[in-house]
Amino acid sequence: MASTRRQFLNRVLSAGVAAITAYVVYPVIRYLIPPPVTFGEQSKVQVTAVGTMQPNTAKFFRFLDKPAVLVRLPGGDYEALSAKCTHLGCTVDFDGSKDRFYCNCHGSEFDINGNVIRGPATSPLPRYIVTVSDKEIFVSVKETAS
Repeated sequence: MASTRRQFLNRVLSAGVAAITAYVVYPVIRYLIPPPVTFGEQSKVQVTAVGTMQPNTAKFFRFLDKPAVLVRLPGGDYEALSAKCTHLGCTVDFDGSKDRFYCNCHGSEFDINGNVIRGPATSPLPRYIVTVSDKEIFVSVKETAS
């Protein structure tokens, strides 16, 4: 009878250790191997209507579950960029009077086209494709047939 109790306690203890191990290891694995990004319906979004933005203004929006920004350039064209700083992923702010993006976390600066002006960031902000169609402005990750 003593060996039966010992076997039972060993099984309970083993199950507990296995549960705790899974509880700790699973998030680590999910972090190291992120799910694949699929570009389906969300690869093109309508951001705003033509004429709603003045030159040197920006409109922030969510794109592919990340912050993004649509900028109306001084010449009237549009530029779409990721709003995640390439240093550590903080969301950047836009100052239209200076045509610059600022990262308030660590001080990186980017020009209106997303190029690095001042570090610690070393890579420019990723660009997206802007399409104007039927008086609406769309942002996508690749050329789409419209």
